[in-house]
Amino acid sequence: MKKFLLYAIGCALLAPVAFAASPWDGTWKLDRNKSHFTGASYTFSKAADGKWQFKNGPITFEFAPDGKPYPVLDADHTIIVTLPDEHTMKTVNQFKGKTTSTSVDTLSADGNTLTDVTTGTHEDGSPYTSTQTDTRSGVGEGFAGTWTSTKQSDSTPSTFVISTAADGTATFIDPTTQFSLTVKLDGTPAAAVAPQMTEGVTFSYAKTSATRLDYSIMLKGNKVVAGYMELAKNSKSYQDVSWLVGKESEKTTAVYSSVE
Repeated sequence: MKKFLLYAIGCALLAPVAFAASPWDGTWKLDRNKSHFTGASYTFSKAADGKWQFKNGPITFEFAPDGKPYPVLDADHTIIVTLPDEHTMKTVNQFKGKTTSTSVDTLSADGNTLTDVTTGTHEDGSPYTSTQTDTRSGVGEGFAGTWTSTKQSDSTPSTFVISTAADGTATFIDPTTQFSLTVKLDGTPAAAVAPQMTEGVTFSYAKTSATRLDYSIMLKGNKVVAGYMELAKNSKSYQDVSWLVGKESEKTTAVYSSVE
């Protein structure tokens, strides 16, 4: 489920090449060994009517584990959740009724560890597997409670391209998910193009220095993600630090290295 949410929000970055004047221009590859993706938390809570609520900062939605589709962020993205047994939650992630991935959350025997394994196929046709291990952080029973990620792995290669133009715009492209964004580097919001783009999502980037870009991701005008990209002194790598609004203490850091 959590991998699916990243796709729905559109948390991808980056682009094609035009001018070589900027140190941002080029192809960049994620270095997972230097990156930090754990420490973020989310909450599952169960209501009296049998529905469940997922909450992670400004991202909130409800569903019931009854095998019926429920919307996530917009009407096109839906999840179908079932509980095969008291230790298993299965989620079928769909876009416009078509299955895009399947997630299986397995609860440990002592109820304190939750392992999420998501499998699916990217828009370029490549398969992927993502695994995340979460630890209970607070009171709760079964799947209900607050969980904090402690381990994460993903088979996606995560290679991106960035290009800047003389008119002050930058283009970001993720070939794997076929995400494409062209935006002015002055904070002006712009919509991205992607096969599974969520309705109402816009992005804004502001160049605060020659080596730093601050960005925001908005959902229907409300900021949900904030972050910045900062080049290393040798311009051979950069770090992308991001967080959900209201959860500034739970930052994640992705480190990308230049592909020569």
